Amino acid sequence: MIMKKIIRYTLLLALIFVATEQTFGQKAKLKVAANFYSQYDFNSASDVYADILRSAKYANDTTVLRLAADCDMKLGRFDQAEVHLGRIAALPTASIKDLHALADVYKIEGKYAEAVNVYQRINAMDPNDAVAAQYAQMPDFANKLKKDSSMFIIKNAAINSEVSDFAVGFFTAQKVIFSSSRGLGIGAGRSYVWNDQPYLNNYTASILPDSSLAEASVMGSDINTRYHEGTVSYSASENLLYFTRNNIIKGQMLKAKDGHLYLGIYTAKTSQRSLEDLEAFPFNNKDYSLQHPTVSKDGKRIYFSSNLPGTIGGMDIFYCEKTGDNWGEPVNMGNKINSSGDEVFPFICNDTLLYFASNGHLGLGGLDQYQVSALNKEAYPENLGAPLNTRYDDFGTILFDDEIGGYFCSNRPGGKGDDDIYQFRITPPDSINISGQVLSMNSMLPIPNALVTITNDDGSVIQTMTDQNGRYTLRAPYKPIVKLNGEKKDFEPGSVDLSTNPRLTDYSAEPILLKKVDYVATGKVVYDVDGSPAPGAIVRLIDKDGLERDSSIVAEDGSYKIALEENQNYTLQVYKEDYVLLTKDISTKNNPVKVISNDFRLYKLEVGTVVRLDNIYYDYGKSDIRADAAVELNKLVRILVDNPTMKIELSSHTDARGGDAYNLKLSDARASSAVKYIISQGIDASRLVAKGYGETKLLNRCANDVKCSEEEHQFNRRTEFKILDI
Repeated sequence: MIMKKIIRYTLLLALIFVATEQTFGQKAKLKVAANFYSQYDFNSASDVYADILRSAKYANDTTVLRLAADCDMKLGRFDQAEVHLGRIAALPTASIKDLHALADVYKIEGKYAEAVNVYQRINAMDPNDAVAAQYAQMPDFANKLKKDSSMFIIKNAAINSEVSDFAVGFFTAQKVIFSSSRGLGIGAGRSYVWNDQPYLNNYTASILPDSSLAEASVMGSDINTRYHEGTVSYSASENLLYFTRNNIIKGQMLKAKDGHLYLGIYTAKTSQRSLEDLEAFPFNNKDYSLQHPTVSKDGKRIYFSSNLPGTIGGMDIFYCEKTGDNWGEPVNMGNKINSSGDEVFPFICNDTLLYFASNGHLGLGGLDQYQVSALNKEAYPENLGAPLNTRYDDFGTILFDDEIGGYFCSNRPGGKGDDDIYQFRITPPDSINISGQVLSMNSMLPIPNALVTITNDDGSVIQTMTDQNGRYTLRAPYKPIVKLNGEKKDFEPGSVDLSTNPRLTDYSAEPILLKKVDYVATGKVVYDVDGSPAPGAIVRLIDKDGLERDSSIVAEDGSYKIALEENQNYTLQVYKEDYVLLTKDISTKNNPVKVISNDFRLYKLEVGTVVRLDNIYYDYGKSDIRADAAVELNKLVRILVDNPTMKIELSSHTDARGGDAYNLKLSDARASSAVKYIISQGIDASRLVAKGYGETKLLNRCANDVKCSEEEHQFNRRTEFKILDI
């Protein structure tokens, strides 16, 4: 291909010579150069422009110098572009756009001091130029963007070739799709005039356990054409592959009014062997490019890069929302993300972070990579820094769900050739520094001497106390989310989650807000069978209107704690799956006790469960329900109300003293008396069975004629209920 261009240019020079002899002169050369430029043949155009600039008449022609510099930029001849742009900058006719171009070249060449000087010149000419202002105000920007480079592990992917390999995107959990000009598959042998490389086709590669890539294989004609195919995004929820290609559908080229074949977004359904049902994105436009799609996990939002009308710069990032089966109109993401330059290769990670490449934001040169919140319209992009960014083109970041590893593309030196795919992983720091403040939710004033804790993964606790201004600092092991807990007497505990970035070591956390409380409900929840704690049970706080106001998950030691408001009536409801629901009424009205303590014993909700009722006493030889016994029976009434389908047997037992027949009759009378009392409290009689067992079910050795203590005999005198049906 290079030899063909040499022959063609030799013929071109001969034609130019003839044209010159026929008095067309430099104007004829300008027309030929413009023709090459319009055909993307920047090599030939550059040579012609260089020839024109040798003439005295055009040596300082800004139009020719700009075109020559543009060709050299597109071809990566930055030293020559610097020469052309430097000559423009020395002219009184130099525009701010010319100076920006020169500053861009300086950055690409790593001449950051020279770039800052140019930006300061622009800033003096136009203080409202936001791009120039940020560089002018931060002359050491390059050092700041390089400071975290030691935290990355970067490897050149094994699948790279000597030509362009880029636009890597996830296809499945085990595969990626990428674009390459290695010349395999459909269209092999045809070259793109811009770079003398074959047209781009899409390829697949396998993701190995260590995240390296292998087994590159060209895809078929169901996705590739004789022209360019590029960036992909797979939507598993829709089983759709979104990808970029030249605007060709069903073999028909959709050329723009200017004769160019622009890019569009297309979708295809995936099957085991092929792609099916190719469709064009509804907002494709033959006169503009839509490219680099990335889709949210639910398939309801798509981000892409485009030069559609209304762009802020060259290429901007847009998004569309899907309602039902229809996409809404494209929305420009605004001037915080989009700049006067190009924003390209967006990637949405976990539906929250948007990664993209730009040459219009503060950067090291060429395309730099950035991240920004996709949920906060007021957020500004953050440069990912070195070594993900260099003074060359760095772009196409995609990340695994853990957000600390993935792939990107770059034409930096040291690769296999042209654009290469790189595997990267961020090495988080061992520990991080956290500072923050604890405030009163009621007054927003600082809370001194509050305890701030972090529980590590191994169960150990890091803790510190706040100072007189409610401030604290502590050092903790790095992890993606750090939970900071705050507590102090007479306050309800509070917490905040701190999201970390593996590239940072110092953090300022959101304030921990603690609510001042006058009352608190506390106690323990245990299992009735053995009295052991019942962690995971839920204690709910229900207000007088039956609405849940708060809840507490029972801790490992069985404890719970819930803040209460003054002058209120509440119900505590204790729930655990497969256990009897328990409740207790409490009140803070005119209650001098600030800590309202109640313990609960959980009973298995299954047929045959036997539960002992404590403190059910009768007068000697009688079966009448005493006032103190009624208090305890009311607890059983409440259980039956809260568990409306449960049926029980209520039984009474005596000790072995006295005659067997007498004890049996007395216990039967006591059980019947207890059942009658429960019925009188509104419980349906069909749910209750009374049974007296006398001394037939002793729980210890204290049978007839066995000498026992009063405490041992008391253990046998009991009232129980047994679940018959649930």
